[in-house]
Amino acid sequence: MTPKKWARVRKAGAHGLRRGAWYGVVNDKKPTIAFLDVNKRNVAVDRTLLEFADVRPYRWSIVVRDPEDPGTRRASESKLWATYGVCPSCRMRANIPTDAERFACPQCSNDFAIDWENPC
Repeated sequence: MTPKKWARVRKAGAHGLRRGAWYGVVNDKKPTIAFLDVNKRNVAVDRTLLEFADVRPYRWSIVVRDPEDPGTRRASESKLWATYGVCPSCRMRANIPTDAERFACPQCSNDFAIDWENPC
């Protein structure tokens, strides 16, 4: 049996997915797109926007947004900083102190290390 792969969106785009959140890969056989399982729906995403992993990551993804990007303004309106984390378990977004090494998710209460080295 082929192991399940995981992918996260590294760039903003018209895909409508949460940047930094890991999704199961349903099909990555096409050269230009991959299909991701998003809430039990297959969503086609341009492969150039994705980062792939062979095992599900269990560290907070760090998203760094451009302050001039209109999406950053929307995020700040929902009380998110320009740099925030995405929970690897439930995909909740949260502000994470820059000196933290681990963080407990306010929604699911799971505690994970933070992937400061690979922001997206």
